[in-house]
Amino acid sequence: MFVVLASIAGCEAKKETSGPAPASVTVFVAASTKDVVEELASLFRKETGIEVKVSPGPSNTLAAQIAEGAPADLFLSASEEWADSLQVKGPVLEARKFLGNCLVMVVPRENPATVKNAGDLRGGSVKKVALAGEKVPAGKYAEQALKALNLYQALLDEKKIVRGQDVRGTLAYVERAEVEAGIVYATDAKVSKEVETAFHFDPKTHEPIVYPLVLLKAAEKNESARKLYTFLSSPEARAVFERHGFTVSSEAP
Repeated sequence: MFVVLASIAGCEAKKETSGPAPASVTVFVAASTKDVVEELASLFRKETGIEVKVSPGPSNTLAAQIAEGAPADLFLSASEEWADSLQVKGPVLEARKFLGNCLVMVVPRENPATVKNAGDLRGGSVKKVALAGEKVPAGKYAEQALKALNLYQALLDEKKIVRGQDVRGTLAYVERAEVEAGIVYATDAKVSKEVETAFHFDPKTHEPIVYPLVLLKAAEKNESARKLYTFLSSPEARAVFERHGFTVSSEAP
């Protein structure tokens, strides 16, 4: 897809200047999408010359920042809740369901507490279980799944639950073996060599994991933002998302 310009037989192509450099684009993204969006931003930059600034974090925090006027052109949320909150407040040009994911339990390498299923979290060998924050999408999905399995309140009463700032913070607890298990997305487990996936949660135990892609009103006068919004739905970008373990919504173009 990419065009490579090369010199031929000692002849050098003349560079033409056609006005100012393309405007940069700022993208706020759920922490779980940091790696894949940064990879795609690099590809987009090579193809178009447009710089993309990727700002990852908890979806709820990013949505609040956008509502308060933070200069973002696009927002990729790990939950429809936070994209919908921006629709209500008004700073949205377009939004669509974009990606999907799965919820898994991860353990440190070699699984020292021998956790094989969700019920094992009640065992004496498990002292701490990491979840993302209570308002963070990954934390909400994890809480829903544990409640569906009648485990959440017991783990809370036993003071086993610790919270990470976002899903990558939760993953870090497990990577450092500071907890015996953690609940993250399947895509997060895939990026770490320090954890093992012990258990996949049935999708019926929690709300569907949907990542909306939002084009914000701040991008209204930034054609580069519209180009990135379109690029992220291209067949090339779809292949990258799928390689990282995400599913691409049938609603994406």
